[in-house]
Amino acid sequence: MKRLSYTIAALILLLAARSEAIPRFSLLTGTRCSACHFDPQGSGIRTELGWEMMNQTGLFQWGGPDTSSVSPTNMLYNGTVVPGGDARFQLVRYSKTNQELLIPMQLTTSLAVIPSPTVTAFTNINWASVYVRAVTSPTDLFGTSSGLYPGETDYDATLMYSPGITLPSIRVGMIEPSISIRQDDHTLFAHQEAAQQGIALIPPYYNEIGAEVTYEGMKWLTVNAGVFNAYNLSLIDPSIGTVKNNFDFTHPSISARVMFWPQLLDQGLNGEFGGSILLNGSFEMINAWAGIGLADKATFYLEGMYNKDAIQRIVRNFSVIGSLELTSWLAAEWRYDWGMTEVYPGQSLAYASAFLAGFEFFPLPYIEVRPEYRVFDQNPFYGTGKHTGQWTGQIHIFY
Repeated sequence: MKRLSYTIAALILLLAARSEAIPRFSLLTGTRCSACHFDPQGSGIRTELGWEMMNQTGLFQWGGPDTSSVSPTNMLYNGTVVPGGDARFQLVRYSKTNQELLIPMQLTTSLAVIPSPTVTAFTNINWASVYVRAVTSPTDLFGTSSGLYPGETDYDATLMYSPGITLPSIRVGMIEPSISIRQDDHTLFAHQEAAQQGIALIPPYYNEIGAEVTYEGMKWLTVNAGVFNAYNLSLIDPSIGTVKNNFDFTHPSISARVMFWPQLLDQGLNGEFGGSILLNGSFEMINAWAGIGLADKATFYLEGMYNKDAIQRIVRNFSVIGSLELTSWLAAEWRYDWGMTEVYPGQSLAYASAFLAGFEFFPLPYIEVRPEYRVFDQNPFYGTGKHTGQWTGQIHIFY
């Protein structure tokens, strides 16, 4: 039983993810992530608008043809309290062995409190990480060991001050630096070193103690800039700083991100492009992306990532993502990833590639079903390469 428990924990470690924003929704609607999520970068607990967008999305409705009995809002106590949550389960079937596994990917509860129009506090608790800690380190359940991945946390907690629509907002707490685009599938190469062992350079639930300023005073521009403690990043990359007493203020991390949101309304086109950087000493991660969406029809998105560190490693990854919305409750999706890792200067190279194709189906509001097929190829520095194919069926229940 103990061996089985460790096996289950390892599988969750490989597949668990937080509730991320779905970039294609932004490209389909021309709406920024902050319109539907409390976090300016997207992901996590949803605003009233984000909740309403999904309230009528489904092949069937909870109230049938008459939806008058369905609550018109997710806000409680005159709009001062907002609950939320996400649960994901995935059935995996390996093509070669026909082995099937049912994996609990995510169990997250969320809560936002809005004491005034300018102040918001919100948190998301990652119970999947707490579960893995209980299985693998029962004596350190609330200790200093990492969660599902090195550097991952069990929660995020944010206090945000927003003085006005045209003025910058500031958020402080245990938060993730605004880098790249938040994805709802962490197997995307944008945040990992896929060519060797699938190492998460930035894990799905990465957060640090820090502060970040966000400016969205113009409808076509988003700017984020922040400074963060590097304790969790040092667990991911030991070459960063010196960890003392569980904190590392010696080399704080600096992040910056700029996004543009061009729209050609006459043609029904929505766009976004931008770049981000995360720096800490010799650690450097640069992401650049661009996407275009035909309103309520189709999206095309690409992203590149460059990473280097002090342990003589350079990672270059690239992803191309497309979607076609067949109806409001059914979309076809595909993705191709390519990655290369180099031990410089040109000593050895490793490669990886992946392809995904599937559907995103909403049978009812707040229930998402994703049947997908994935292929992964890897040629590492050592040993022989590997080729895997698997069918997956994911169910996501959220609020």
